[in-house]
Amino acid sequence: MLALLAGSVPAQPLNGRIKPILKQNNRVHWGVHAVQLKNGKVLMSHNADLFFIPASNTKLFATAYALRALGADYRFTTRVLAAGEATAGGHISGDLVLQGSGDPSLSSRRYPYRRENPFGEDLLEPLRLLARQLKARGIKSVGGQVIGDGSAFDYDPVPNGWAAQDGLFEYGAPVSALTFNDNIFTLKLSTAGLSLDPPVEYFAILNQTTQNASDPRRIRIERDPGSRTLTLRGNLNENGAGYENGLAVDDAALYAALAFRHTLIEEGITVQGSAAARHLPVAKPEAVELARRESPPLLDLLQVVNKVSQNLHAELVFRAAARKMPFSEFLKLSGVDEKEVALNDGSGMSRTNLVSPKAVVQLLRAISQQGQLEVFRNLLAIGGEDGTLRTRFDKHPKASLIRAKTGTLAHTSALGGYAESKKHGTIAFQIVANNFAQPAQEVRTALDRIALALLQ
Repeated sequence: MLALLAGSVPAQPLNGRIKPILKQNNRVHWGVHAVQLKNGKVLMSHNADLFFIPASNTKLFATAYALRALGADYRFTTRVLAAGEATAGGHISGDLVLQGSGDPSLSSRRYPYRRENPFGEDLLEPLRLLARQLKARGIKSVGGQVIGDGSAFDYDPVPNGWAAQDGLFEYGAPVSALTFNDNIFTLKLSTAGLSLDPPVEYFAILNQTTQNASDPRRIRIERDPGSRTLTLRGNLNENGAGYENGLAVDDAALYAALAFRHTLIEEGITVQGSAAARHLPVAKPEAVELARRESPPLLDLLQVVNKVSQNLHAELVFRAAARKMPFSEFLKLSGVDEKEVALNDGSGMSRTNLVSPKAVVQLLRAISQQGQLEVFRNLLAIGGEDGTLRTRFDKHPKASLIRAKTGTLAHTSALGGYAESKKHGTIAFQIVANNFAQPAQEVRTALDRIALALLQ
Protein backbone atom coordinates (compact mmCIF):
# COMPACT_ATOMS: atom_id res chain seq x y z
CA MET A 1 0.00 0.00 0.00
CA LEU A 2 2.83 2.41 0.82
CA ALA A 3 4.38 1.70 -2.55
CA LEU A 4 1.08 2.57 -4.16
CA LEU A 5 0.89 5.84 -2.26
CA ALA A 6 4.46 6.69 -3.13
CA GLY A 7 3.42 6.72 -6.78
CA SER A 8 5.15 3.59 -8.07
CA VAL A 9 2.06 2.76 -10.13
CA PRO A 10 -0.25 5.04 -12.12
CA ALA A 11 -2.66 7.02 -9.95
CA GLN A 12 -6.22 5.76 -9.65
CA PRO A 13 -9.31 7.85 -8.97
CA LEU A 14 -9.79 8.43 -5.26
CA ASN A 15 -12.72 6.03 -5.05
CA GLY A 16 -10.51 3.27 -6.43
CA ARG A 17 -7.81 3.91 -3.85
CA ILE A 18 -10.02 4.45 -0.81
CA LYS A 19 -12.86 1.95 -1.22
CA PRO A 20 -10.56 -1.10 -0.74
CA ILE A 21 -9.35 0.37 2.57
CA LEU A 22 -12.93 0.80 3.74
CA LYS A 23 -13.77 -2.73 2.62
CA GLN A 24 -10.82 -4.17 4.56
CA ASN A 25 -12.31 -2.56 7.68
CA ASN A 26 -15.95 -3.32 6.94
CA ARG A 27 -17.06 -3.51 10.58
CA VAL A 28 -16.25 0.17 11.03
CA HIS A 29 -18.91 2.83 10.46
CA TRP A 30 -16.99 5.10 8.05
CA GLY A 31 -17.65 8.63 6.92
CA VAL A 32 -15.45 10.24 4.24
CA HIS A 33 -15.82 13.50 2.38
CA ALA A 34 -13.10 15.15 0.29
CA VAL A 35 -13.56 18.26 -1.85
CA GLN A 36 -11.26 20.13 -4.21
CA LEU A 37 -10.88 23.48 -2.51
CA LYS A 38 -10.56 25.69 -5.59
CA ASN A 39 -13.85 24.68 -7.20
CA GLY A 40 -15.80 22.62 -4.68
CA LYS A 41 -15.64 19.45 -6.77
CA VAL A 42 -16.42 16.37 -4.68
CA LEU A 43 -13.54 13.91 -5.08
CA MET A 44 -14.72 11.23 -2.66
CA SER A 45 -17.83 10.87 -0.53
CA HIS A 46 -18.99 8.00 1.65
CA ASN A 47 -21.81 8.40 4.20
CA ALA A 48 -21.09 12.13 4.14
CA ASP A 49 -24.67 13.12 5.00
CA LEU A 50 -24.87 10.90 8.08
CA PHE A 51 -24.18 11.93 11.65
CA PHE A 52 -20.98 10.82 13.39
CA ILE A 53 -19.48 11.48 16.81
CA PRO A 54 -16.61 13.80 15.80
CA ALA A 55 -14.47 13.58 18.97
CA SER A 56 -11.81 16.31 18.84
CA ASN A 57 -12.67 17.27 15.26
CA THR A 58 -15.14 19.41 17.21
CA LYS A 59 -12.17 21.72 17.84
CA LEU A 60 -12.23 22.69 14.16
CA PHE A 61 -15.57 24.37 14.86
CA ALA A 62 -14.49 25.78 18.22
CA THR A 63 -11.31 27.41 16.95
CA ALA A 64 -12.81 28.72 13.70
CA TYR A 65 -15.72 30.14 15.75
CA ALA A 66 -13.37 31.87 18.19
CA LEU A 67 -11.28 33.28 15.35
CA ARG A 68 -14.38 34.71 13.67
CA ALA A 69 -16.10 36.01 16.80
CA LEU A 70 -13.11 37.38 18.72
CA GLY A 71 -10.44 38.10 16.09
CA ALA A 72 -6.85 36.92 15.80
CA ASP A 73 -5.44 39.64 18.07
CA TYR A 74 -7.93 39.23 20.92
CA ARG A 75 -6.36 38.96 24.39
CA PHE A 76 -7.86 37.74 27.66
CA THR A 77 -7.22 39.75 30.82
CA THR A 78 -6.83 38.43 34.37
CA ARG A 79 -7.09 41.13 37.04
CA VAL A 80 -6.37 41.46 40.75
CA LEU A 81 -9.03 43.61 42.43
CA ALA A 82 -9.87 45.03 45.84
CA ALA A 83 -12.65 47.18 47.26
CA GLY A 84 -10.23 50.00 47.97
CA GLU A 85 -6.63 51.09 47.74
CA ALA A 86 -4.01 49.90 50.22
CA THR A 87 -3.29 51.99 53.29
CA ALA A 88 -0.13 54.05 53.59
CA GLY A 89 1.44 51.04 55.30
CA GLY A 90 0.62 48.75 52.39
CA HIS A 91 -2.37 46.94 53.93
CA ILE A 92 -5.48 45.76 52.05
CA SER A 93 -8.16 45.62 54.71
CA GLY A 94 -10.67 43.51 52.78
CA ASP A 95 -10.55 40.68 50.27
CA LEU A 96 -8.18 40.35 47.34
CA VAL A 97 -9.91 39.06 44.19
CA LEU A 98 -8.25 37.18 41.33
CA GLN A 99 -10.76 37.73 38.51
CA GLY A 100 -10.69 35.53 35.41
CA SER A 101 -12.08 36.24 31.95
CA GLY A 102 -11.58 32.81 30.38
CA ASP A 103 -7.82 33.01 29.78
CA PRO A 104 -6.40 29.55 28.97
CA SER A 105 -2.81 30.79 29.24
CA LEU A 106 -2.52 31.44 33.00
CA SER A 107 0.24 28.86 33.27
CA SER A 108 3.93 28.47 32.52
CA ARG A 109 3.17 27.33 28.94
CA ARG A 110 5.38 29.04 26.38
CA TYR A 111 3.85 30.80 23.37
CA PRO A 112 3.83 30.55 20.40
CA TYR A 113 3.48 26.74 20.31
CA ARG A 114 6.67 24.81 20.95
CA ARG A 115 7.05 21.18 20.05
CA GLU A 116 9.87 20.74 22.59
CA ASN A 117 9.93 22.06 26.18
CA PRO A 118 6.50 23.69 26.02
CA PHE A 119 6.44 24.64 29.73
CA GLY A 120 8.68 26.70 31.97
CA GLU A 121 9.99 25.13 35.16
CA ASP A 122 8.16 27.44 37.62
CA LEU A 123 4.48 26.55 37.26
CA LEU A 124 3.56 29.44 39.57
CA GLU A 125 5.24 31.99 37.30
CA PRO A 126 2.12 33.87 36.06
CA LEU A 127 0.79 34.23 39.62
CA ARG A 128 4.23 35.25 40.82
CA LEU A 129 4.30 38.08 38.28
CA LEU A 130 0.93 39.33 39.56
CA ALA A 131 2.17 39.16 43.15
CA ARG A 132 5.23 41.17 42.21
CA GLN A 133 3.02 43.86 40.68
CA LEU A 134 1.31 44.13 44.07
CA LYS A 135 4.67 44.39 45.81
CA ALA A 136 5.69 47.14 43.39
CA ARG A 137 2.60 49.09 44.55
CA GLY A 138 3.82 48.75 48.12
CA ILE A 139 1.27 46.14 49.22
CA LYS A 140 2.54 44.12 52.16
CA SER A 141 -0.50 42.46 53.70
CA VAL A 142 -4.07 41.36 53.01
CA GLY A 143 -6.58 41.31 55.87
CA GLY A 144 -9.34 39.39 54.11
CA GLN A 145 -9.60 36.33 51.90
CA VAL A 146 -8.05 35.60 48.53
CA ILE A 147 -11.03 34.97 46.25
CA GLY A 148 -10.85 33.23 42.91
CA ASP A 149 -13.56 34.78 40.73
CA GLY A 150 -14.77 32.65 37.82
CA SER A 151 -18.13 34.39 37.46
CA ALA A 152 -17.42 35.76 33.98
CA PHE A 153 -18.80 32.47 32.61
CA ASP A 154 -21.90 30.63 33.78
CA TYR A 155 -20.94 28.01 36.34
CA ASP A 156 -21.06 24.85 34.23
CA PRO A 157 -17.76 23.04 34.89
CA VAL A 158 -18.70 19.72 33.23
CA PRO A 159 -20.33 19.92 29.78
CA ASN A 160 -23.17 17.59 28.90
CA GLY A 161 -21.99 14.23 27.59
CA TRP A 162 -18.71 13.94 29.48
CA ALA A 163 -18.12 10.66 31.34
CA ALA A 164 -17.97 10.59 35.14
CA GLN A 165 -14.35 9.38 35.21
CA ASP A 166 -13.14 12.18 32.89
CA GLY A 167 -12.99 14.69 35.73
CA LEU A 168 -10.25 12.81 37.55
CA PHE A 169 -7.55 13.37 34.96
CA GLU A 170 -5.97 16.19 32.96
CA TYR A 171 -8.02 15.67 29.78
CA GLY A 172 -11.27 16.23 31.71
CA ALA A 173 -10.32 19.26 33.80
CA PRO A 174 -13.34 21.42 34.74
CA VAL A 175 -14.22 24.54 32.78
CA SER A 176 -14.04 27.92 34.52
CA ALA A 177 -13.48 31.53 33.55
CA LEU A 178 -10.63 31.46 36.08
CA THR A 179 -8.18 28.79 35.04
CA PHE A 180 -4.71 28.26 36.46
CA ASN A 181 -2.20 25.68 35.19
CA ASP A 182 -4.89 24.03 33.04
CA ASN A 183 -6.74 23.28 36.32
CA ILE A 184 -4.42 20.38 37.10
CA PHE A 185 -1.43 19.42 39.22
CA THR A 186 1.14 16.69 38.72
CA LEU A 187 1.23 14.00 41.38
CA LYS A 188 4.60 12.30 41.72
CA LEU A 189 5.01 9.12 43.76
CA SER A 190 8.28 7.32 44.39
CA THR A 191 9.90 5.24 47.11
CA ALA A 192 11.13 8.55 48.57
CA GLY A 193 7.58 9.83 49.05
CA LEU A 194 4.86 11.89 47.42
CA SER A 195 5.07 15.41 45.93
CA LEU A 196 2.86 17.85 44.03
CA ASP A 197 3.78 20.27 41.23
CA PRO A 198 2.85 23.05 41.69
CA PRO A 199 3.19 22.57 45.47
CA VAL A 200 -0.38 23.65 46.27
CA GLU A 201 -2.41 21.43 48.60
CA TYR A 202 -5.95 21.08 47.28
CA PHE A 203 -7.01 17.48 47.91
CA ALA A 204 -6.50 15.36 51.00
CA ILE A 205 -4.42 12.43 49.74
CA LEU A 206 -4.53 8.95 51.26
CA ASN A 207 -1.53 6.95 50.11
CA GLN A 208 -2.40 3.27 50.54
CA THR A 209 0.14 1.91 48.07
CA THR A 210 2.60 -0.85 48.89
CA GLN A 211 6.25 -1.27 47.85
CA ASN A 212 6.80 -4.92 46.98
CA ALA A 213 9.81 -5.56 44.78
CA SER A 214 8.41 -8.90 43.59
CA ASP A 215 5.18 -7.36 42.25
CA PRO A 216 4.82 -5.13 39.17
CA ARG A 217 4.01 -1.44 39.48
CA ARG A 218 0.26 -0.85 39.35
CA ILE A 219 -1.16 2.40 40.71
CA ARG A 220 -4.86 3.22 40.85
CA ILE A 221 -6.22 6.65 41.79
CA GLU A 222 -9.76 7.03 43.12
CA ARG A 223 -11.92 10.02 43.98
CA ASP A 224 -15.64 9.86 44.65
CA PRO A 225 -17.82 12.49 42.90
CA GLY A 226 -18.01 15.59 45.09
CA SER A 227 -15.18 14.41 47.33
CA ARG A 228 -11.89 16.24 47.86
CA THR A 229 -10.06 13.12 48.97
CA LEU A 230 -7.78 11.22 46.60
CA THR A 231 -6.96 7.62 47.43
CA LEU A 232 -3.89 5.95 45.95
CA ARG A 233 -3.93 2.17 45.80
CA GLY A 234 -1.74 -0.51 44.26
CA ASN A 235 1.93 -1.30 44.28
CA LEU A 236 4.99 0.87 43.67
CA ASN A 237 7.83 -1.46 42.77
CA GLU A 238 10.74 -0.27 44.88
CA ASN A 239 13.19 -1.38 42.17
CA GLY A 240 11.39 0.44 39.37
CA ALA A 241 10.56 3.94 38.24
CA GLY A 242 8.27 6.25 40.13
CA TYR A 243 4.70 7.09 39.18
CA GLU A 244 3.59 10.45 37.74
CA ASN A 245 0.22 11.66 36.51
CA GLY A 246 -1.62 14.92 35.81
CA LEU A 247 -4.76 15.13 37.94
CA ALA A 248 -7.63 17.59 37.66
CA VAL A 249 -9.10 19.65 40.48
CA ASP A 250 -12.89 19.89 40.80
CA ASP A 251 -13.21 23.64 41.49
CA ALA A 252 -10.87 25.62 39.27
CA ALA A 253 -11.57 29.04 40.84
CA LEU A 254 -10.83 27.73 44.32
CA TYR A 255 -7.64 26.06 43.12
CA ALA A 256 -6.47 29.32 41.52
CA ALA A 257 -7.22 31.18 44.76
CA LEU A 258 -5.25 28.64 46.80
CA ALA A 259 -2.34 28.87 44.39
CA PHE A 260 -2.40 32.69 44.41
CA ARG A 261 -2.53 32.81 48.22
CA HIS A 262 0.41 30.37 48.34
CA THR A 263 2.35 32.56 45.89
CA LEU A 264 1.60 35.81 47.70
CA ILE A 265 3.01 34.36 50.92
CA GLU A 266 6.08 33.05 49.08
CA GLU A 267 6.61 36.57 47.70
CA GLY A 268 6.49 38.07 51.19
CA ILE A 269 2.91 39.38 51.30
CA THR A 270 1.04 38.40 54.48
CA VAL A 271 -2.45 36.97 53.99
CA GLN A 272 -4.67 36.66 57.05
CA GLY A 273 -7.73 35.11 55.42
CA SER A 274 -8.23 31.80 53.65
CA ALA A 275 -8.85 31.05 49.96
CA ALA A 276 -12.38 30.99 48.53
CA ALA A 277 -14.17 30.74 45.17
CA ARG A 278 -16.78 32.97 43.56
CA HIS A 279 -18.95 31.43 40.84
CA LEU A 280 -21.75 34.00 40.56
CA PRO A 281 -21.50 37.77 39.96
CA VAL A 282 -21.91 39.98 43.01
CA ALA A 283 -24.03 43.13 43.26
CA LYS A 284 -21.08 45.36 44.17
CA PRO A 285 -17.91 43.98 42.58
CA GLU A 286 -14.53 45.21 43.71
CA ALA A 287 -13.64 48.34 41.70
CA VAL A 288 -9.94 48.98 42.33
CA GLU A 289 -7.56 47.22 39.97
CA LEU A 290 -4.20 46.47 41.58
CA ALA A 291 -2.58 44.21 38.97
CA ARG A 292 -3.35 42.61 35.62
CA ARG A 293 -2.04 40.09 33.13
CA GLU A 294 -2.90 39.86 29.44
CA SER A 295 -2.78 36.62 27.49
CA PRO A 296 -0.86 36.12 24.27
CA PRO A 297 -2.94 36.89 21.16
CA LEU A 298 -5.79 34.51 20.41
CA LEU A 299 -4.06 33.06 17.36
CA ASP A 300 -1.26 31.68 19.58
CA LEU A 301 -3.82 30.16 21.94
CA LEU A 302 -5.76 28.50 19.11
CA GLN A 303 -2.58 26.94 17.76
CA VAL A 304 -2.07 25.12 21.06
CA VAL A 305 -5.72 23.99 21.01
CA ASN A 306 -5.41 22.35 17.60
CA LYS A 307 -1.80 21.21 17.68
CA VAL A 308 -1.98 19.31 20.97
CA SER A 309 -5.78 18.94 21.20
CA GLN A 310 -6.06 20.79 24.50
CA ASN A 311 -9.62 20.15 25.72
CA LEU A 312 -9.92 22.81 28.42
CA HIS A 313 -8.55 25.54 26.17
CA ALA A 314 -11.06 24.60 23.46
CA GLU A 315 -13.91 24.90 25.95
CA LEU A 316 -12.70 28.31 27.10
CA VAL A 317 -12.37 29.87 23.65
CA PHE A 318 -15.72 28.35 22.64
CA ARG A 319 -17.46 29.99 25.62
CA ALA A 320 -15.65 33.28 25.07
CA ALA A 321 -16.80 33.30 21.43
CA ALA A 322 -20.38 32.62 22.49
CA ARG A 323 -20.37 35.86 24.50
CA LYS A 324 -19.70 37.79 21.27
CA MET A 325 -21.68 35.87 18.64
CA PRO A 326 -24.30 33.10 18.71
CA PHE A 327 -22.95 29.82 17.38
CA SER A 328 -25.93 29.58 15.02
CA GLU A 329 -24.90 32.89 13.44
CA PHE A 330 -21.36 31.59 12.95
CA LEU A 331 -22.68 28.48 11.20
CA LYS A 332 -24.82 30.64 8.93
CA LEU A 333 -21.84 32.85 8.02
CA SER A 334 -19.88 29.66 7.23
CA GLY A 335 -22.60 28.25 5.02
CA VAL A 336 -23.07 25.27 7.32
CA ASP A 337 -26.60 23.94 7.74
CA GLU A 338 -27.42 24.18 11.45
CA LYS A 339 -29.25 20.86 11.18
CA GLU A 340 -25.94 19.16 10.31
CA VAL A 341 -24.23 20.16 13.60
CA ALA A 342 -25.28 19.25 17.14
CA LEU A 343 -22.58 20.21 19.66
CA ASN A 344 -22.73 20.14 23.46
CA ASP A 345 -19.16 21.27 24.04
CA GLY A 346 -16.21 22.85 22.24
CA SER A 347 -13.57 20.17 22.78
CA GLY A 348 -15.26 17.01 21.48
CA MET A 349 -15.15 15.20 24.80
CA SER A 350 -18.94 15.00 24.77
CA ARG A 351 -20.24 11.64 23.58
CA THR A 352 -23.47 13.39 22.54
CA ASN A 353 -21.92 15.58 19.80
CA LEU A 354 -23.01 14.77 16.25
CA VAL A 355 -21.69 16.24 12.98
CA SER A 356 -21.80 15.13 9.36
CA PRO A 357 -18.57 14.91 7.33
CA LYS A 358 -20.17 17.20 4.76
CA ALA A 359 -20.62 19.90 7.45
CA VAL A 360 -16.97 19.61 8.53
CA VAL A 361 -15.74 20.02 4.97
CA GLN A 362 -18.07 22.97 4.36
CA LEU A 363 -16.54 24.65 7.42
CA LEU A 364 -13.05 24.07 6.03
CA ARG A 365 -14.11 25.47 2.65
CA ALA A 366 -15.68 28.53 4.28
CA ILE A 367 -12.43 29.27 6.11
CA SER A 368 -10.69 29.39 2.72
CA GLN A 369 -13.43 31.46 1.10
CA GLN A 370 -13.12 34.00 3.91
CA GLY A 371 -9.40 34.42 3.20
CA GLN A 372 -8.23 32.59 6.33
CA LEU A 373 -6.82 29.40 4.77
CA GLU A 374 -3.14 29.96 5.58
CA VAL A 375 -3.92 31.37 9.01
CA PHE A 376 -6.05 28.36 9.90
CA ARG A 377 -3.75 25.76 8.31
CA ASN A 378 -0.96 27.03 10.55
CA LEU A 379 -3.07 26.21 13.60
CA LEU A 380 -3.23 22.52 12.65
CA ALA A 381 -0.81 19.69 13.36
CA ILE A 382 1.64 18.83 10.56
CA GLY A 383 1.66 15.20 9.48
CA GLY A 384 4.66 13.32 10.86
CA GLU A 385 6.15 16.47 12.41
CA ASP A 386 4.32 17.98 15.38
CA GLY A 387 1.34 17.96 17.69
CA THR A 388 -0.97 14.95 17.66
CA LEU A 389 0.25 13.99 14.17
CA ARG A 390 3.91 13.79 15.15
CA THR A 391 4.02 9.97 15.19
CA ARG A 392 1.36 9.32 12.54
CA PHE A 393 1.66 8.16 8.89
CA ASP A 394 4.56 5.77 9.56
CA LYS A 395 7.25 8.28 8.48
CA HIS A 396 5.76 8.61 5.00
CA PRO A 397 7.85 11.15 3.00
CA LYS A 398 4.78 13.16 2.00
CA ALA A 399 3.07 13.20 5.40
CA SER A 400 3.85 16.89 5.96
CA LEU A 401 1.48 17.73 3.10
CA ILE A 402 -1.35 16.92 5.50
CA ARG A 403 -2.41 19.56 8.04
CA ALA A 404 -5.23 18.26 10.17
CA LYS A 405 -7.00 17.87 13.49
CA THR A 406 -7.20 14.44 15.06
CA GLY A 407 -10.09 13.07 17.08
CA THR A 408 -10.09 10.17 19.55
CA LEU A 409 -12.69 8.71 21.90
CA ALA A 410 -13.63 5.14 22.73
CA HIS A 411 -14.82 3.54 19.47
CA THR A 412 -14.20 6.81 17.60
CA SER A 413 -11.34 8.12 15.48
CA ALA A 414 -11.34 11.12 13.15
CA LEU A 415 -9.09 13.28 11.02
CA GLY A 416 -10.15 16.52 9.39
CA GLY A 417 -8.21 19.25 7.63
CA TYR A 418 -6.33 19.94 4.42
CA ALA A 419 -4.18 17.79 2.10
CA GLU A 420 -1.97 19.07 -0.72
CA SER A 421 -2.62 16.83 -3.72
CA LYS A 422 -0.31 16.77 -6.73
CA LYS A 423 -3.31 16.41 -9.02
CA HIS A 424 -6.10 18.31 -7.29
CA GLY A 425 -4.30 21.03 -5.33
CA THR A 426 -5.58 21.69 -1.82
CA ILE A 427 -8.24 19.24 -0.65
CA ALA A 428 -10.53 19.85 2.31
CA PHE A 429 -11.45 16.56 3.94
CA GLN A 430 -12.83 14.70 6.89
CA ILE A 431 -12.43 11.00 7.61
CA VAL A 432 -14.26 9.63 10.63
CA ALA A 433 -14.69 6.15 12.08
CA ASN A 434 -17.36 5.26 14.64
CA ASN A 435 -18.68 2.11 16.32
CA PHE A 436 -15.65 -0.14 15.96
CA ALA A 437 -14.51 -2.85 18.36
CA GLN A 438 -11.07 -3.69 16.98
CA PRO A 439 -7.93 -2.06 18.43
CA ALA A 440 -7.92 1.70 17.89
CA GLN A 441 -4.45 1.57 16.34
CA GLU A 442 -5.74 -0.59 13.50
CA VAL A 443 -8.44 1.95 12.69
CA ARG A 444 -6.00 4.88 12.93
CA THR A 445 -3.68 3.10 10.50
CA ALA A 446 -6.54 2.66 8.02
CA LEU A 447 -7.54 6.29 8.52
CA ASP A 448 -3.96 7.41 7.82
CA ARG A 449 -3.86 5.35 4.64
CA ILE A 450 -7.02 7.07 3.43
CA ALA A 451 -5.52 10.50 4.16
CA LEU A 452 -2.31 9.62 2.32
CA ALA A 453 -4.35 8.43 -0.65
CA LEU A 454 -5.60 12.02 -1.03
CA LEU A 455 -2.08 13.22 -1.86
CA GLN A 456 -1.80 11.60 -5.30
